[in-house]
Amino acid sequence: MRMTMQARTQNKTVKEGLEEFIAVKTNENVSRATIRDYTDMVGIFMSFYGEDSLCINITDNTVQKYIAFLREKPKKKNNPKDDTIEYLSDQSIVTYIRHLRTVLNFFMDREYINRFKVILPRAEKRVKPTYLESDLDSLLKKPDLKTCRFSVYRNWAMTNFFVAIGNRLSTVRNLKIQDLDFQENKIWLRAVKNKRQYSIPMAKELKKILQEYLSYRKGEPSDYVFCSENDDKKPLAESSIKTAVYRYNTRKGVSQTSSHSYRRYFSKHYIQKGGKQMALKSILGHKTLTMVLEYVDLYGDDLNDGFDEYNPLSAYAKGERVSMKK
Repeated sequence: MRMTMQARTQNKTVKEGLEEFIAVKTNENVSRATIRDYTDMVGIFMSFYGEDSLCINITDNTVQKYIAFLREKPKKKNNPKDDTIEYLSDQSIVTYIRHLRTVLNFFMDREYINRFKVILPRAEKRVKPTYLESDLDSLLKKPDLKTCRFSVYRNWAMTNFFVAIGNRLSTVRNLKIQDLDFQENKIWLRAVKNKRQYSIPMAKELKKILQEYLSYRKGEPSDYVFCSENDDKKPLAESSIKTAVYRYNTRKGVSQTSSHSYRRYFSKHYIQKGGKQMALKSILGHKTLTMVLEYVDLYGDDLNDGFDEYNPLSAYAKGERVSMKK
C-alpha cells in the first residue's frame, strides 16, 4: 500500500520531529549552547508527553497541562547536599515555553500538528539577585600565592575576569591565550552565542591580573586561559566552572554562587555609572537592545542619583533653556 504524504506527517513522533528540528538548526549554524538548550528543555516536554507519542495530538490543551506540570517541577541545584525543595520560577517557565513554542511552530510549518497559537504564560519581571559590594570585597581578595593551590588562584583570576567583562560562562570557558591582545589592550571573544566574534577593551586592572596569572599558568597561544588543574591543555567543563564558582564563593562566605550573576552585576554597575546602552549591548554580545533595556528597567530604583540634575524642569528653573530652533 502506497503511503501518502498526509499519513507520513500524521505519524511523526515528537522524538522524530525534534531530531529534524535539531538537524535544521545545526545546519543553520546555531550555537551548540542554543542547541543544547532546545534539546534539554524540549526533552523535558518529551518526558511529560512521551517521546514516541504522535505530534498530531499536541494541542493548546497539551501546552496548558505542560505549564501546570512545570509549576510542580523542582529546580536542579548545584549543591547535591542541599535537600531543600525550590520550584521553577515563573520566568523560568516562560523560558521553557518559549523554546517549546519555537519547536511547535516548526512542527506546524511542516504540518506535523494542527496550527494554533502558543501563548507564553505571564510572569512578573523581578530584580534577580546579584553580587553586593561586600561580596566582591571577599571574592576579589587575592590569595597567598606562596601557599594556595593553582585551582584557587585560577578561580580568583576567573572571578576577576567575570567581574571585568560580564560575559557568559561558555564564552569565558572557551577563551584562549591567543585571544588576549596585551599590545592593543583587547580581548577577543570567539565562542559567543550569536556566532559573531568581536573584541572588547581590556581593563587596566584585569590586564595586570591576566599577565601575572599567565606567568604561572604558562601555556601555548592555542591553550585555554582557564584550564584544568590536572591537564593544562584541557578547558574546564561548564559544570566544573559552576562547581568551582560555588566552592570558591562559599569558602569566602558568599551565599550568591551563580556565574551568571556576575553578568547582571556588570550590567547593573555599568548602567549606574552612566555607561551608554549601545556600548553595553556590544560588550554583552546581545543582538538587540531588548535585554539591555530590561536591565535599565530592573535597576530603575537604583538610578535615582542625578535625577534632579538631569531633569528638564530643574534645568528650566535654573534658566538653562533648551533652544527649539533647528
